[in-house]
Amino acid sequence: MRVTVPLSAGWHYRDSPASEAWLEAGFSPGDDPAWRRVDIPHTLQELPLNHFDERSYQKKGTYWRSIDARSLPRPDEGGRVFLDFEGVAVSCKVWLNGAKVGGHAGAYAPFSLDVTEAIAVDGDNSLVVEVDAAEDPGVPPFGSIVDYLVYGGIYRAVFLRVQGAVYIETIHARTRVGEPAGSAGGVGPGAAGATGADAENSVAEGRCGLAVDIALGGRAEAWPAAAGASIRARLSRDGAIVAEASATLADLSGSREKSARVEFPALVGIERWDIDSPTLYDLEVTLSREGGALDRVATRVGFRTARFTAEGFFLNGRRVFLRGLNRHQSYPYVGYAMGPGAQRRDAEILRRELGARIVRTSHYPQSRHFLDACDELGLLVLEELPGWQHIGDAAWKDCALADLGDMIRRDRNHPSIVLWGVRINESPDDDAFYARTNALAAKLDPDRQRGGIRNFRGSALLEDVYTFNDFTHDGGKAAVAPSKAVKGKATDSPYMITEHSGHMFPTKRWDQEERLAEHARRHARVLDAAMGDPGTAGAIGWCTFDYNTHKDFGSGDRICYHGVSDMFRIPKYAAALYASQEDPRRSVVLEAASIFAKGERGALRELPVEVYTNCDAVEVRRFGEKVGRFYPDRARFPHLEHPPVVLRDLVGDTIDKEGFAQRDKEIFIALASKVMAGGPESLNLADKLRFLAFSRRTGLSLKAAEAGPGKYGYAGGRPGDVLELVGILGGAEAARRTYGADASAARLELAADAPALRVRPGDEWDAVRITATMRDQYGNRCAFAFDPLRLEVAGPGRLLGPELVSLSGGAIAFWIASTGEPGAIQARVSTPRFGSTTLCLEAVLDHDR
Repeated sequence: MRVTVPLSAGWHYRDSPASEAWLEAGFSPGDDPAWRRVDIPHTLQELPLNHFDERSYQKKGTYWRSIDARSLPRPDEGGRVFLDFEGVAVSCKVWLNGAKVGGHAGAYAPFSLDVTEAIAVDGDNSLVVEVDAAEDPGVPPFGSIVDYLVYGGIYRAVFLRVQGAVYIETIHARTRVGEPAGSAGGVGPGAAGATGADAENSVAEGRCGLAVDIALGGRAEAWPAAAGASIRARLSRDGAIVAEASATLADLSGSREKSARVEFPALVGIERWDIDSPTLYDLEVTLSREGGALDRVATRVGFRTARFTAEGFFLNGRRVFLRGLNRHQSYPYVGYAMGPGAQRRDAEILRRELGARIVRTSHYPQSRHFLDACDELGLLVLEELPGWQHIGDAAWKDCALADLGDMIRRDRNHPSIVLWGVRINESPDDDAFYARTNALAAKLDPDRQRGGIRNFRGSALLEDVYTFNDFTHDGGKAAVAPSKAVKGKATDSPYMITEHSGHMFPTKRWDQEERLAEHARRHARVLDAAMGDPGTAGAIGWCTFDYNTHKDFGSGDRICYHGVSDMFRIPKYAAALYASQEDPRRSVVLEAASIFAKGERGALRELPVEVYTNCDAVEVRRFGEKVGRFYPDRARFPHLEHPPVVLRDLVGDTIDKEGFAQRDKEIFIALASKVMAGGPESLNLADKLRFLAFSRRTGLSLKAAEAGPGKYGYAGGRPGDVLELVGILGGAEAARRTYGADASAARLELAADAPALRVRPGDEWDAVRITATMRDQYGNRCAFAFDPLRLEVAGPGRLLGPELVSLSGGAIAFWIASTGEPGAIQARVSTPRFGSTTLCLEAVLDHDR
């Protein structure tokens, strides 16, 4: 039977290339201070937040670990022992007991090394891994400039795996879902609908099927004895068996491909996997013969149809517009080296807080923990091979093909993945190369469609879906390019926008309010225009989070401020646009793109203000009085599910006490609102004449009339100037936000993403984010607070990053990692203004991997 032992804890690291002396079988770092005790995930070099030289981590470093094999089961005769690495950046060499057992080039693919001949099964073993983080031009994505960083280190989990003489290498669960005849989903596989050679596997309407393709491994001499072995597959949900099926293994001695198939031809009562109800089933495959089990592998599956067509994207037969964002897997200070909890949390932010329906893993395969969470949350995924604009030589292309194959074999059982990206992001056409990537993807996963991310019109289409990075919108009238114009000759192909906005309008979270508001408007315009094109399947914005980059990009400080949230996952106004598109039954959103402070906008402008909400209307109150009720702006945003509510008036009914006639009330409101939006200079001659006539009719002196707009604007000098936004849903109040002219910092608030960290002995450390926010007496973030903070951690946890930080625009976040022991963790944050605040977490043992 397979035995898997986690090896992510208990390493030592030295900041230098491997030495011959360290490769000897009996080597141990002992108490040498040059070796630091580390756990995986690990980065070669922690970096400052910004203004660093990216060459500082592009070096070699060496990891050492002892493996006590005495506690492991001895391999059967002919059995094998493997080291499994889920991700090492950028390349590495591996030695066990002084013998070189292999290596790997490429930062994103998992790899396994057979160490059967090198391991001492009855004693201690010395494992040495030399990691080289240099940007090797022979390995994707390198060879030219790249707009992101590939941080060095062993940044994903490591395992030791003991196998028998014959074992299961991979399983491919190919689900089938029957759709009504003529439906957009088609009858067939859980991904793309049955076409061509796969039509024979289709199932009847209302039923589901499952074919499990099993790739086997083992020594050549073991295959004759394996003939006749049983392969049993069990499908279950929440521990209850749904169905079982089996097959008998043929004599594969003379077969080039060692494989088998188990069929579930007709499954009834299966619940669909969907974005709103992501039902998952457990699939367990056991290889056994008389005397017991030889191997067992488990995965999760979901039953659904997903198909891109020229009329849009259809999930389980219904059209779904794919509103989404791109995601880089990097974090402040530690780069790629982040634990499972934080990886999963990113998926939760995308699906639950930003309302995304799809994420693109730009521009490489990402953590299995992130993809597992996408399966559980109903977040669709476009996953692509590593690369960025550059295509290298023949050897480089072979590496890219290997990366693509490894990605698909690892991730093809994820129901969340609906499209493979088989083209290097924004690269030129290369029909011969891309014919190979398409053929490989079709062979490894015939059931999913393929796309290829391009950034120029009329590109040759070898994939199923024309995926295009559309940066048409620069603030002008054109929001997106017409899909038919982009596709050129591929007029009948499915079409999806895979990037927009982003670098066209970089925005920092602490920028002036007008820039932040325009940033959100640009995303809204593009999203609305894309939704209005029936031939566009979706629009994936650039991007979810700000990210570190090379010197050739960004704002000169090694950061691209392209996200709808910052690097710490703290939202900008644009994030509220995405969040507000979600069904209010999930979560009510009410977020104004303003802090309502006189003087924050240029020339004292106060209007208009967008309120991003999924409420039916927003009622505005001032001084406890109703100003008016405002409704979604469907004139400017006819296609958004929930257009923003635009406030164009702060006077409204509060002027009634002045006793003006209705006509004069309307004139005053119109002129006052115009002044609040554009300043007095925005009034033309006709406006001034109307104003003069109004003054004469109402008996107000011209001076008093001119002062009216200022009186009703923010902080007009009246005490108790409080503005309230009330979200109205179904005729009742659903949410409320309050803003005061007298707002001042009142407290420092700490909030953790989760109350506990999971401790899994020997496995990757877990991490939880804590956000520190300075709030005023009304509960709003103090948008321009930059107070210094001291961070301290006590108990079985450690701080990722520096101990001294500062608030950025009123908030900052940090991550705490588990250290391998259970117990109480205290996070203490101190600031000169408010003293110390403590938040408690718990590190909890979890043996379920």
